[in-house]
Amino acid sequence: MGNRFVRRIKSGDIGTVDDLKSEFKALAKLTHPDVRASAEGEGAQAEFVAMRSEFEHALRDFEKHRFGARGALGPLPGPDGPLADETWPCLALLLKRGFPKNPRHEKELLRYDYARWRLEQALGGELVELFGRFESELLFIRAAEMVELDAILEFLRDLIEYRSYGLPSMRTHVVLCLGRLRAALGVGEAVLDFIGRLALELGIGAEIGAR
Repeated sequence: MGNRFVRRIKSGDIGTVDDLKSEFKALAKLTHPDVRASAEGEGAQAEFVAMRSEFEHALRDFEKHRFGARGALGPLPGPDGPLADETWPCLALLLKRGFPKNPRHEKELLRYDYARWRLEQALGGELVELFGRFESELLFIRAAEMVELDAILEFLRDLIEYRSYGLPSMRTHVVLCLGRLRAALGVGEAVLDFIGRLALELGIGAEIGAR
């Protein structure tokens, strides 16, 4: 089953040591032998001891679990090399966290930074710099309340879905969306470079003329 606290740290649900301690205290109130029915006896005691051991392990190596526990994601891709398989679920996680945004408080910042860090690890090499320019341009588009933002984010979700299912109708839709984004005046080169690199990974885009 593994360590329940470590799993939630790695998923980003527990973002700080204070969060970890709060979750432990809440569980301790439910599992402490003194508050469990006496009929459970030694079973309740064993469950509490196991839960406390998991907490102590998670607390001892909190930073490692939060960012470093996943280790290397395989060879880092170059600008023209294949993307790591981990790239797509990492991109999906970052979108789920509200990409692109400037987090408002510590817990939100840690969850967002963790998702961003995972994507950068998966991208590797020169693509991290390319992603940084892409993110900066999206933040500008968001601040300017430009309508292109929704289309760009929806295109990213479409790419993720197409990679999962690979249906011809999905491919046609993605090709058309990429063509519209390339023609949109509000979409800059940093955005086109990054989304174009992702699309090429799926064999999409070479047939569409650049701006």
